[in-house]
Amino acid sequence: MDRPALDSRRGDTVDFVCGCIRQGVVEGRFVPGQRLIARDLIEEIGISRGAVREAFRRLAAEGMVDLIPNRGASVRRLSRRQVEELFQIRECVEGLAAGLAAAQIDKGDNRRTFTQVWETVRPTGQVMPWNVFIDNNRLYHRTIVEIGGNAQLSALIVNLQLPVVMIQVGRAMRPEHAELSHQDHVAIAKAVLAGDAQGAEQAMRRHVRGSHDWIQTLPNSAFKPDGS
Repeated sequence: MDRPALDSRRGDTVDFVCGCIRQGVVEGRFVPGQRLIARDLIEEIGISRGAVREAFRRLAAEGMVDLIPNRGASVRRLSRRQVEELFQIRECVEGLAAGLAAAQIDKGDNRRTFTQVWETVRPTGQVMPWNVFIDNNRLYHRTIVEIGGNAQLSALIVNLQLPVVMIQVGRAMRPEHAELSHQDHVAIAKAVLAGDAQGAEQAMRRHVRGSHDWIQTLPNSAFKPDGS
């Protein structure tokens, strides 16, 4: 990520800091529950303390970090109940997104865009590192939402902070979980490319429900304690 010019506005600097932290969370350099040390970020990125504080406030509003009185910020870590509630919402909204994608598949460049992404992320039969799986998973789901063409739905899904959830539980993913996810992705892709809105929505709902089922089998140590 390119650094902003020295004469850039404060807003650009804060955007840059937010982007660095988001990228660090997605890449796993900052893990759920980890405290973000302002001094370290100032030294690493080379920006002011005020910009870091403002970035923390903005990311807290987005749900990416938690602000802790007198301690700064930490990467958000979700409780079991919070994850369950998010997946209840996700099943509905991502099901809708898949149905919209199928209905819009032959508009503009949607078919070409989806096909290119699908060729990139489709299963190859080989086990991939968990971080690669998560990156591919994000690209696949994001593309489905984008070609659906509903900006409000896209904003809603972004606010669910699903990357935080997947990073929190991703290291516990076993090969059989990834294989089930791959099979689901194939079924969703077939329905989207066929323009089958109802089939795409149903396939996505099954996929999200299945992901939630295995996440709920994880031990309590994988989650933030309820009420803390």
